Amino acid sequence: MIRLKVLGPAEGLQTHPTAPAWHLVGSRLFVVNDSRIYDLDPGDAERLRSGDRQMLAAVDAISAQPPLDDMDLVPRVTPQSVSLNVSSSCNLGCSYCYAGRGSFGGAQSAVMDWQTAQAAIDALFAAADPARPITIGFLGGEPFLGRDLIHRSVQYAARRATNQVVGFSVTTNGTLLTKEDVELLRAHRFAVTVSVDGGRLLHDTLRPLRKRRGSSHAALAEHVAALVRDPGKARVGARATVTHSNLGVEQIFDDVIDLGFADVGLSPLRTAAGSLTNEDWPIYLRGVRRLAERELGRAVVGESIRFSNLAVALRQLERGAASPYPCGAGGGYFSVSSDGTWYACHRAVGQPSFALGSSAGIDRSRQATFLRDRHVHSQAPCRTCWARYLCSGGCHHEVAGRTDAFCDFVRAWLEFCLGAHATLAHARPAWFGRLTPEVAHG
Repeated sequence: MIRLKVLGPAEGLQTHPTAPAWHLVGSRLFVVNDSRIYDLDPGDAERLRSGDRQMLAAVDAISAQPPLDDMDLVPRVTPQSVSLNVSSSCNLGCSYCYAGRGSFGGAQSAVMDWQTAQAAIDALFAAADPARPITIGFLGGEPFLGRDLIHRSVQYAARRATNQVVGFSVTTNGTLLTKEDVELLRAHRFAVTVSVDGGRLLHDTLRPLRKRRGSSHAALAEHVAALVRDPGKARVGARATVTHSNLGVEQIFDDVIDLGFADVGLSPLRTAAGSLTNEDWPIYLRGVRRLAERELGRAVVGESIRFSNLAVALRQLERGAASPYPCGAGGGYFSVSSDGTWYACHRAVGQPSFALGSSAGIDRSRQATFLRDRHVHSQAPCRTCWARYLCSGGCHHEVAGRTDAFCDFVRAWLEFCLGAHATLAHARPAWFGRLTPEVAHG
């Protein structure tokens, strides 16, 4: 759902001839190409639903308007973000870890050294559009096992960014944060994601300590408390992985909120032991809808939406987000392994098809092939789905696990979000930064 600017020559991928140009949800008309939303009179919506020729012609004329971005293009963009895989190990033993605790199945056996990190940072500054912000992220394993490199990299990048906005990100299990780490995060524009899978029993079961006895949940709660209480310049959120055996998403959410987090996201497991099955997706949908309805109720009365899945979707619908790609992987974003290889995605370290270059340069031919093959128009059945520029085919790393049940979930969730957007836009437009009619007219 990231809008990619075309900066150079691009190959075209034609829209499928049977691809729907619009979708009706209740009385809301959703125009696919650039995610425009129209509120129809209920009678007109029913006429459209019943196939009224006059209404169909009117809607076809609306949806035929050219979009802001040409969705048929394979973009060529500047790298604006890299993540550094600074650690090849982890102090937790999560059974579902895509990174093999940082080793990526032996593809990354060593920690990153300073020369590799510095070269990647220098390459990013050299290649990025200086008028746009850049982001440097830190991953592992557990990245704070490589805290010295994190601190040095942040200080170095901050010194380099004399005329450019630079931000940072880190995904951590939170159990190893020191006072000095917290001070670093507070002092800079950091997006901090803490992995928390729920209450103590569930979290300790899914994310146990590896080399000592005790509770990883207790260690997390102790070490993140100061940062959650006073984040400084950082934005701190939690992410919970939902597995086949723990589909009680409302309880998971409430338990994480109890730790003090004001922003909690849910991530259903799709590519490891414990992944959601086809039978699980309807259960998961019911749970996230109940949770979203609770949070929508908070927003209507002036409180914050703490469920980030919902908040992000609402803001994307409001700004008309539409893209043929689900993220910037291989375009504006790369992940650097400890040996200096630039991969299209941090989840794909060690996979040759995702390796696109190094700090010495990106292989533009490989990059063009990667992006063309993963354009939503190249994905079946995505290219004929009304949600194709919202879902954008989903995570490149998880595409092999895509099923009809998963796609049904995505479409049902987006329809719910379209309805939630209507509710909030009517009841509390200020949530989107809109003026109320009284204020707008004085």
